[in-house]
Amino acid sequence: MTVSTKDKSLSSTLIRGIQILRCFSSTDERLTNAQIAEKLNINKASISRLCKTLVDQRYLRHDPIRGFRLAPAILALSYPVLSSMKWREEAYTIMADFADFSKGIASLAVFNGAEAIYIQTAGDTAGFPIVPEIGMTMNLTETTTGRALLSLLSQDALRKKYIEIEEYYPGSYEKKSTRIDSGIASCKQNGYCFAFEEWNENLHAFSAPVGCTSDGLYVALSCGIPSYRARREEITHDLAPRLAVVAKELQRMKVFQRSSQH
Repeated sequence: MTVSTKDKSLSSTLIRGIQILRCFSSTDERLTNAQIAEKLNINKASISRLCKTLVDQRYLRHDPIRGFRLAPAILALSYPVLSSMKWREEAYTIMADFADFSKGIASLAVFNGAEAIYIQTAGDTAGFPIVPEIGMTMNLTETTTGRALLSLLSQDALRKKYIEIEEYYPGSYEKKSTRIDSGIASCKQNGYCFAFEEWNENLHAFSAPVGCTSDGLYVALSCGIPSYRARREEITHDLAPRLAVVAKELQRMKVFQRSSQH
C-alpha cells in the first residue's frame, strides 16, 4: 500500500505516525522498529523517535518480548464514531434475522478511502474462515462489499474513487475491472451482486447497496456463507435477491436519504 504525500500543505510527520499505526494487522500484531522501517522504507532512527512518541501518547505499547503492539487507546478513537451510528442497533435485528435464515454472516460496511470498513456484523461465526468484524478493512476492488458501495456513486464520484484506489493499491482496479464493472451493473439493475470463492476459496459472498446516511456515509449490506452450506444456484436465485429486499428494508430507516445515488 502506498500513501500520497503530493499535497505539500500536509504534515509529513503526522502522516508517518499514522502509517506506523496502519502497519499493524491481525497477521502483524507485533512489530519491531526494524520491521516498521522496512515496511515504510523510512530510516530506523526516524521510526524509533516516532514510535517513542506513539508510546507516550498511548497509541502503541511495548510488547513483553520485543517490539510494539497497538495499545487500547486506539479503541477510544473509534468509540465516538461508532456511538454516532446508533442506527446500527436497529439494523442489527434485521441483519441477525437474515443471517439466521441464510446460515451466514451479515455485515454492514462503509467507505474508508480506497477501502471498505465493516461497522456491524451479525450471525453465528462458528465454522467461518474469515469473519468481517467491526473495524476490518478490505480493498474496494476485492469484494462484493466494495462493488456494492461503488454502485452507490455517481459517475464523477466513481471516477475520483478509482483514482484514489489506484493511488493506494496500484493496479488493483485493472486486475479486477471486469468483475468490478459487472458487480456494479448487477447492483444497479438487480439490487445485488455476488461472487463465489473469490475473496476466499471457502466462502461465497453477495452484497446489496443500501444508500447514503444523512451525515454522508455510503452503506452496503453483505452476507458471507461457507461454500459447503449453500449451493451457487441457491444464492443467485434466492438468497441474493432476498438480501436486496433486506437492504430496501434498511433504506426505510430515517437515517437514510431518500435517494441512494449521489
